[in-house]
Amino acid sequence: MDTTTRAQLEGLLASCCLSEQDMDLRTLTQLFLTQMRISLYGGKSSIPMLPTFLKPFGELPDGQPVAVAEIDDQEVRVSLVTFQNGKPTITEQDSFPVPGRDYPAPLEDLLFAAAELLEPMLDRAKDVALCLPFPMDYDSKGDACIRRFPGTMDISDYEGRPILAILKEEFSQRGFPDLNLVAVPQPGAIQLAAAVEKPGQSRYQGMVWGTHIAGGFAAPGSMIVRWLAIPSHLMLMDCGFSSFEQIPFGMADLPKDRDCYAPGLDLLLKAVSTDYIGDTYRLVMLKAAERKLLSFGCSRDFLSLTTMDLASVIEFLNDPIEGGTIAHFCREPQDREIGLFLANAVLDRPVRLVCAMISAMASFAGIGRDPEAPACLGAFGEALEIPPLKDRLENLMQSFTRDVLGHHITLCTGKDMLAVGSAAAALYNR
Repeated sequence: MDTTTRAQLEGLLASCCLSEQDMDLRTLTQLFLTQMRISLYGGKSSIPMLPTFLKPFGELPDGQPVAVAEIDDQEVRVSLVTFQNGKPTITEQDSFPVPGRDYPAPLEDLLFAAAELLEPMLDRAKDVALCLPFPMDYDSKGDACIRRFPGTMDISDYEGRPILAILKEEFSQRGFPDLNLVAVPQPGAIQLAAAVEKPGQSRYQGMVWGTHIAGGFAAPGSMIVRWLAIPSHLMLMDCGFSSFEQIPFGMADLPKDRDCYAPGLDLLLKAVSTDYIGDTYRLVMLKAAERKLLSFGCSRDFLSLTTMDLASVIEFLNDPIEGGTIAHFCREPQDREIGLFLANAVLDRPVRLVCAMISAMASFAGIGRDPEAPACLGAFGEALEIPPLKDRLENLMQSFTRDVLGHHITLCTGKDMLAVGSAAAALYNR
């Protein structure tokens, strides 16, 4: 690449807030930390720090099944989880499209779908765990109200309504009045699953990165200064990172934000979600076309698109010659070189933001200071199944989180972490 083109691309990256200067990891980590601390002290913050009152430890009795329902913006999934010598077995898995995705639905319909799928298991399971990705306000009695649903869902009549009380009434009408019900945030479930999978680590935290982003860890309730008389025992904390606002926001982000479900909100989610990264690349390539960095044919092809998914970008990176739609658009060598350069820059930004988020959680809790006793981060989600994203994240966690900040952290990933961790939470919180 000649120096003139390189300089023009660097200018394009700066205008889109994709340059390394815009994405300085130390600065981003401090921004996350500041918002977390403001939230704990009761100030106005874009990261709600939500105490769950759920114990992060306990006993896993052998042979006592737990019925688990995982609900997200795609489907309701249920399974029966049984532990034997600390090892989980998962059976009777089933699923159903989530109400409120393709049509408006009240909260009762959502919980009815979960109850309908769970009922066949309740002749054996006396513990039921509901695993949710939505931000929740817990009360000290173990129930929770959902703060809001994502823009992909249309759920009504949920504000201020305790979900476990509604579900308990539904089960009572079905002849199951004496169940132990627990609502578990996804990061908490992943943290507990990591502890089951890798026992004996110094500390544990949890993270979800895929269509949405979230994180959590265990901390004493007494650290939440804004909450008077909160119990001081160790509990799971759910951090609402998706709404974090203090991120660099560039020219390619403006049209994406303008046309989305919630302009001006959920800025971190829009920067790192696997639902959005592909379209960010499309918009950056359009900006390159505006600056006449691409050939006429390549510019015309990108202008013909109204959306692009992340899979297309990954396919192009893996095979720039024959790799699907983008490779077909970038037929000329210069187009291909620019397309690859910008694709790598677009993928780097969400990885750097997620690394800063992880680093902020580690710094906040002070974990992994001893290299001989590293902490463990349970990590789950679609992004962790995409090698170009996972590999970059692991490299940054070594070069920055470990080598610069001094936090030694290993990743623990797995397919069934939500079910396993949710079942553990139900048994720990009887």
